[in-house]
Amino acid sequence: MISFSETYHEYDLVEETEFYQHFYNPKMPSIYSCNVLKFKRNPTLEEYIVAENKLMEFQQIMNQDYIFLYTVENEPFSKEVEHYLLSKNYSIASEELLSIDPKDFFFKHSNEEVTVVLVQSNSQLKDYLNFMYQLNLKNGISFAHKKQVFYLNRFHSTKIQQISAYLNGKVVGTANIILSVPFIEIDHFEVALTSQNKGIGTEIQKFIMSLTKDKKVILVVDKGTDANNMYYRQHYQFSGYQMSAFKKFTPSLLLNIPHTHSSSNSTS
Repeated sequence: MISFSETYHEYDLVEETEFYQHFYNPKMPSIYSCNVLKFKRNPTLEEYIVAENKLMEFQQIMNQDYIFLYTVENEPFSKEVEHYLLSKNYSIASEELLSIDPKDFFFKHSNEEVTVVLVQSNSQLKDYLNFMYQLNLKNGISFAHKKQVFYLNRFHSTKIQQISAYLNGKVVGTANIILSVPFIEIDHFEVALTSQNKGIGTEIQKFIMSLTKDKKVILVVDKGTDANNMYYRQHYQFSGYQMSAFKKFTPSLLLNIPHTHSSSNSTS
């Protein structure tokens, strides 16, 4: 079975202890998925607080105002850690890793008015960037600007191919495919709100399936969402799950980091 460790990530390992790994991307410090702590085993509450303190100190030095972390694959947070996270106003979420053999892809409706292309020319890149910029404005102008650099880096990457779907001359959906072995990973799959339920996502996936050359297709999706349910209807198969916790901090919280006095589980 495919695991989350086999999916594509854009970060470097900066610290590893007996119970966690800390990853960081200096070129994309504002992108949560590129700056994350992953537990190798379920920590005790005491161990969790040790890791949290060290991560918050690092984030302060790097001027990052958030914490993003994952528990062990296919295991929930322990009850005591989950209670602590909720008491500290973390948001807890779950993601599923899904896979499909392209020949099993199922759909009821298609939209022949949609044209799906690889983003290759400068004009196609401009269309792609404009679409993503408008999509990201919901998270603020600063975030939308920073993500443009992220997309430009991906455009020049040999491991990633960007895709756009056009309807009536406008981009209405996009996706990235990660060209790894032995599968192709769908990432950053987006359809404009005003264009949903029009077969845009289906056409993008049909296009991707045609490129696979007998490789399996995988993707990560938030559990319990409409998209999650759609993929199951399309015959994607469950390959695993992982739970995450996320929190943004105010400057005052970063300057007043609580410390544990226990030395039984040192991370040094």
